[in-house]
Amino acid sequence: MDAIPTIEVAALDGTAAERHACAEAIGRACREVGFFRIVGHGVEPALLQRAFAVAQGFFALPPEAKAAVALGPASGYRGYFPLRGEVTDPAAGGDPKEGFDIAFGAAGELNRWPAGLPELKTVLSAYYEAIAALGRTLSRGFALALELPEDFFAAKLDRPTAILRVLHYPPAGWPVDPAELPAGCGAHSDYGYLTILAQDTQGGLQVERRDGRWLDVPPEEGSFVCNIGEMMARWTADRFRATPHRVVRVAPGARYSIPFFFHPNPDVLIETLPTCRREGAPLYPPITSGDYLDRRQAGAYA
Repeated sequence: MDAIPTIEVAALDGTAAERHACAEAIGRACREVGFFRIVGHGVEPALLQRAFAVAQGFFALPPEAKAAVALGPASGYRGYFPLRGEVTDPAAGGDPKEGFDIAFGAAGELNRWPAGLPELKTVLSAYYEAIAALGRTLSRGFALALELPEDFFAAKLDRPTAILRVLHYPPAGWPVDPAELPAGCGAHSDYGYLTILAQDTQGGLQVERRDGRWLDVPPEEGSFVCNIGEMMARWTADRFRATPHRVVRVAPGARYSIPFFFHPNPDVLIETLPTCRREGAPLYPPITSGDYLDRRQAGAYA
């Protein structure tokens, strides 16, 4: 495979035959590589542009203004984390990026908003709702691909523990040896259900192939990159893959990206799906979505 597949997901709102065909393509991508690119998603380009603009505005704030909304256990890990504040690959240490997280539903009251930047809350809240709706649409495709009722996953996503994150990678030192590209985000697999990523034009995202080689996933205008996380892999007994990925700095300028980590309601039990069961003991013990995420988040920050 030289590129992740691109899937036209408007078909998930089409006829039964169109929905099943789209779901088959999604299922194949989730089984083979765990990543796919989507187009025809219905998210307004202007909303995405505004989300990137307010993200840049936030990261341009003075350090003390960002530190005033720092995340931590007391805020349910909502707010700002500084450069080197997140560890995606323990062997590599903290990532050379800074970020800002928000969530709604059960943890919405814990969001931390900086003073003097009201458009940040307005725009990111609207973007959050649009991408959550897209995630529920994609979830119908997952259900059909796994031979489940079409609303199986969507019905468990009305109070999601979803996290919207905006990220800033400051300009990397340049020039560099092409064989030694500086890291932006260490190799890792996401630990949730589904990630929907918007990239700027800087590039650098790479996905690990089955043979251990790294596959570039360059930005393409009008598309989102989606990938399966470890929670969904557990749910499907690894039928769907949680694939390692990383960011390397392939351009000297600042890089911005907006991942949306979509997880089921916190009380949803994650246990092997009926259509994914195998003989013998379950591959993974049951655990609720909320408990699983709490365990994984607790060790993610420096």
